[in-house]
Amino acid sequence: MKKKIIIILSIVSLLFIFGGIYLIKSIETNATRFDELIMFHKVEILRENLLLNIRRAEADLYSQGTQHAETVDSVESHVGAMKHTINVCFGCHHEESVLLRLQDLQHQVEQYGEQITNGLAQKSDAGRFRVELERANIIGEALIDNINTMIAITDKKLSERTDDALHEVHRTKILLIMVVAAGPFVIALMAFSVLRGVTRPIQALLNATRNLKTGNLDYRVVGLQDEFGELAIGFNAMVSSLKEQVKKIEESEKRYRLLFESAGDAIFILDGEGDNMGKIVAANQAAVKMHGYTHEELLTMNISDLDDADSSARVTDRIERIFEGEWLKREINHIRKDGTVFPVTISAGLLELGNHRYILAIDSDITERKQAEETLQRTEQLKTTGELAAGLAHEIKNPLAGIKASIEILSTAPYLPEEDKRVLVLVIGEIKRIELLIRELLNFARPSQPQFDDTDVNAVLDAVAGMVLKNPRPSSDVSKTISVVRDFEENLPSITADPMQLKQVFMNLMLNAIDAMQGSGTLGIKTRFDSSARAILIEVSDTGKVPDSTVMDKIFQPFFTTKPKGTGMGLAISKRLLENHRGTIGIVKNVSSGVTFKMSLPVTQVTQQQIN
Repeated sequence: MKKKIIIILSIVSLLFIFGGIYLIKSIETNATRFDELIMFHKVEILRENLLLNIRRAEADLYSQGTQHAETVDSVESHVGAMKHTINVCFGCHHEESVLLRLQDLQHQVEQYGEQITNGLAQKSDAGRFRVELERANIIGEALIDNINTMIAITDKKLSERTDDALHEVHRTKILLIMVVAAGPFVIALMAFSVLRGVTRPIQALLNATRNLKTGNLDYRVVGLQDEFGELAIGFNAMVSSLKEQVKKIEESEKRYRLLFESAGDAIFILDGEGDNMGKIVAANQAAVKMHGYTHEELLTMNISDLDDADSSARVTDRIERIFEGEWLKREINHIRKDGTVFPVTISAGLLELGNHRYILAIDSDITERKQAEETLQRTEQLKTTGELAAGLAHEIKNPLAGIKASIEILSTAPYLPEEDKRVLVLVIGEIKRIELLIRELLNFARPSQPQFDDTDVNAVLDAVAGMVLKNPRPSSDVSKTISVVRDFEENLPSITADPMQLKQVFMNLMLNAIDAMQGSGTLGIKTRFDSSARAILIEVSDTGKVPDSTVMDKIFQPFFTTKPKGTGMGLAISKRLLENHRGTIGIVKNVSSGVTFKMSLPVTQVTQQQIN
């Protein structure tokens, strides 16, 4: 097929080349003829101008002696123009015969001009002026006849040459029309011949590409020969290779997607360039679950939107360090959609795809690890505290008991004044306070194991509230001004707990509430069942003075107290007892006044060994 096309193209090319050469020659010949015609027209125009200048000079001469006589300068100007025109003619002609005729004409023009000048010089002598005027008229008429003769001859030759040129142009035009008219037929013939051998193979290849575009990688091209047959073989081989590569890519994509989506850690791909630096372009399901946003919401956010204020301020610095080649590892805080702040470890590095830079970030929620570390640290502290408490009990308890007994005996001596006896009674009271502190320290450090039993939380709370109001602390003056608002959920399920330890916890909280209200206010007790968590939610609130943030942060720490005679162990022991029940406790400020202690207790418990 290729040879046929080459032969046809060669023949057509030769025809167009020879035809083009002929047309170029014809055009050049016609252009030369038209140049000659233009030159002859210029000559004719010059002769007409010469004749016009001669008649103008003649008119100037005849105007002398009349009231409209031209000035001498004007006449001389027209004579100069006449001479200039004849001189110009010498630049246009080169033939010897023409040149001789022009020289003769030039001589007559100069003679005529001199005669006019001489006539003007005799203007003062009327008779002499008429004689010179007649001579000038004779020379002028001869000159005009000569020029008219030359113009007539030139017009005849110009007309003949114009007819010849137009005839040649007409012949060239006809030939050009024939070539142009024949061109489409030749092209059509060639196109028909080529299309016969090209259309079917191209159509077959076009159908193959359409099937390939739709994803049909099983389609093959068959039945083609010559070069198209080789092309079909190459096309089929390409499709087979493409099918194999697509299969590998799909398998790799599935593995990547499975790894990406099933990963336990949050994985983000962030844009690393331009105004979208830090924008989330991809996120897995773990990221969705960890942060509480939908997948679509995450793709509209920047990674800084998930950081807390301190971490968000350092996003730019972290990205710059990643671009410097560092694989970054940090512990920062993220914020869930509900506002919860939680710690994460981030591991991030540069990811380049094509000519674009991205950032791959893997985030791990370390809340449980932090809690375990805090629990371990607290356990170590409790262990140390227990050892300290045991040592104090061993080193202080017995000597303190001896001191107490000695002072009690001394206080009953009859020879002591009453004032000294009162001092000894106060000393005995302080010793008892020290004994209480040691006992509470031992209870905090080594609390007794809970004795689990089915417990009605509402009943325990109601009993403790009644007992606290009937038997308040000596330092508290309820005097019938403390009101209790009970908001118990009906049909609250029983829980597995130690009722005595719960009574101790509730009593500590209610006594603290009464102390905070300083004898007047409202003690609120509320219970609810959380079916999703399978836990009882308990709230104990007061309307007393709201402590500042520093006090609320330290309120569950051992030995921390704001009371003059407090030991600072009541709330710490309460928290420890609730933790032994796998429960939690926290404190929040009320909107109007006072605070609320919020507790959570699971309905069921694990075994005692598991708790330990």
